[in-house]
Amino acid sequence: MSASKLFSVSSAEAFAKLPEKLQNFFTKFPPAPIRKYADQPTACNAEDANPFLANRHPVTGRTHEPLYSLRRQSDLYKLAYKFGIADLMPPLANGKKFFAEKHEASPILKGVLYPKGHKWERTFAERKKKIQDALGEVDNILIKHRGAKYRKRLERREKEEKRWI
Repeated sequence: MSASKLFSVSSAEAFAKLPEKLQNFFTKFPPAPIRKYADQPTACNAEDANPFLANRHPVTGRTHEPLYSLRRQSDLYKLAYKFGIADLMPPLANGKKFFAEKHEASPILKGVLYPKGHKWERTFAERKKKIQDALGEVDNILIKHRGAKYRKRLERREKEEKRWI
């Protein structure tokens, strides 16, 4: 099968393959190449009024709720993303992002980059060094606390060890 046959689907056939929710949405609000939608709230009757944003009535000045709730916006966007046409949707309220786009935009948390760890992990090297130093000085410490009798015993033991070597 050639590439031209694979991509020879007309726009009407492609539109018919979309779920009914997306078909209804694009019938009321044509996709982005056909119609441009505003990123900011505008007048309700403006040509570029975004159905996902709260727009103002031109006469009364009151703010009208968005035509689609945040949950319905999310559902429509996720459905469009699944079919690969998310870029044809109007801009979402508050610049909301989904999927990979959301993860690329979020910063890496400080706790992930530099984890604090447990106290024993933070003080491990210091404690090991202190233990090594104490083991080197153990004889002096014991002599200090046990007195001259212990020093004489150590000296005798060292003489015996040297004699065997």
